[in-house]
Amino acid sequence: MIARPVMSEGGAPDPLQRLGDDIDRVRARATEGDAARGDITSGGALGSGLRVGIELIAALIVGLGLGWLADHYLGSRPWGLIGGFFLGSAAGIMNAFRAVQRLGRAPGAEH
Repeated sequence: MIARPVMSEGGAPDPLQRLGDDIDRVRARATEGDAARGDITSGGALGSGLRVGIELIAALIVGLGLGWLADHYLGSRPWGLIGGFFLGSAAGIMNAFRAVQRLGRAPGAEH
């Protein structure tokens, strides 16, 4: 028995065309799911990790800078720097905690 190609214009639907349509629908659903997960960045896990790390370091630098300024102008050496370190560390940890909480939340979701 010889298999004849089936044209999608008149006869039965082409199974390859139907398979291609199914693949397109699955891909569209997969990309919608990625957007609905609420990633902090479009880079995924690596981008999220880098952002959290940078936020920790930036908060620590700001805290140390403010502590150094306090020491410089108030003459409270080294207590301003020590206090700035702890305040910067606390702020960085709070920012990282908030960022990690937002990872699993859908965009636009309430607290």
